Amino acid sequence: MKDIKVVIKWSEPIELFKPGKYNTDEKFIDHLRKTLGENDSPLFEKDGFFVFLSGDIIPQEKLSVVLIGHSYGSSIKEKICKLKGHVRELKCIYRNYKDENLYQKIGIVEQLNEKESKELYNNILCSLVLSNYPSCNEPCKLTALGDIYIRNTGNFSPLKENS
Repeated sequence: MKDIKVVIKWSEPIELFKPGKYNTDEKFIDHLRKTLGENDSPLFEKDGFFVFLSGDIIPQEKLSVVLIGHSYGSSIKEKICKLKGHVRELKCIYRNYKDENLYQKIGIVEQLNEKESKELYNNILCSLVLSNYPSCNEPCKLTALGDIYIRNTGNFSPLKENS
């Protein structure tokens, strides 16, 4: 098996809103998808990884990892807005982080020494989940593709630099 090395560059935090301003998880999910659907940042048009974070960025960044996902084969916007996936995870955000500020960071793969595939992205995601402990991700298992070494660059905090 080959060692898989990947470099992911993360964006600055994108402020969303406090989930608790909506009185049901369905309204929260609808508003989240609408907000992301209207965001014209080119980052949302790419495929890659995304992380939802809770906490504050002012006066200093104090964020915790809530949910990590990927959008292999579609844009991040499409993955979150149009597909029906992540409903359980988004309900978890609503239930557990109602009164927290919600942010998102986008991670774009800059280097990869292996051919991209959904299975590879699932393994990279699982490696990120296993090393960063997001509270709303489902448990995952790595498949036998090889050892994965992830280096996060850019504004990766609170993710670990190396996963």
